[in-house]
Amino acid sequence: MNLQNRSLPPPPGGFIVSAQLRGGDCALAQARFDLSRYEEHFAADWNLPVPPALRQAVKKRRAEYLASRWLAREVMGRFGIPDFLLQNHSDRSPIWPTGMRASLSHTDGAVALAVTQQPRCIGVDIESVMSLRTAEETASVLMSAEEEARLCALPLPFSSAATLLFSLKESLYKALWPQLHQPMDFLQASLLEADLAAGKAVLALNHSFSAEFTAGTRLEAEFQLEADRVLTLLTHPVAGNKKPA
Repeated sequence: MNLQNRSLPPPPGGFIVSAQLRGGDCALAQARFDLSRYEEHFAADWNLPVPPALRQAVKKRRAEYLASRWLAREVMGRFGIPDFLLQNHSDRSPIWPTGMRASLSHTDGAVALAVTQQPRCIGVDIESVMSLRTAEETASVLMSAEEEARLCALPLPFSSAATLLFSLKESLYKALWPQLHQPMDFLQASLLEADLAAGKAVLALNHSFSAEFTAGTRLEAEFQLEADRVLTLLTHPVAGNKKPA
């Protein structure tokens, strides 16, 4: 299904500030929300009930839940699946409609959703740019010496470059998890290339996870850099035409 690029009309109330959908074989949607304008009654007004386990959660968590479920319903409606309510398996992984592969992510004031009907694994991640202190403190677990040198060569503040790397690896993990159901640490994949002008990156696995995802497997991603956020999307063909679980 080839969707057109479009704005998604926000619901009343001002909590959802804006939303956009980029069409294509791998559709990508983003929404911005204003935590200060979140109201408890929105969940009932929009017919997106908050589960009992979240009713005592902090306001930020409930707001992220509502924004992500609203975006998922809006996007699935464009695929001919009206009134979709995203729920979770017992391991907290999302339950997507049959024939759909999707990935969801949220951060402060923003949510992103990637969807495809193609036989591809897919992972999306959106992150607020980490502080320089956090970037420096996490460098040893996030990146190899070669990756650190590669990031330092980019015309970016180190905090932004480290956030980009973190987000790319999160997208990779999200894409591979439904195929492998195996944990992955940050050093089991490496960033090989990052083209800031094109918004493209290439990663490679350093560990063999399966016959299909062996050490040396190259995976391509795209990314968007903003002053305070990083968005990454990684997709990769999967063998056969199995329907997603």
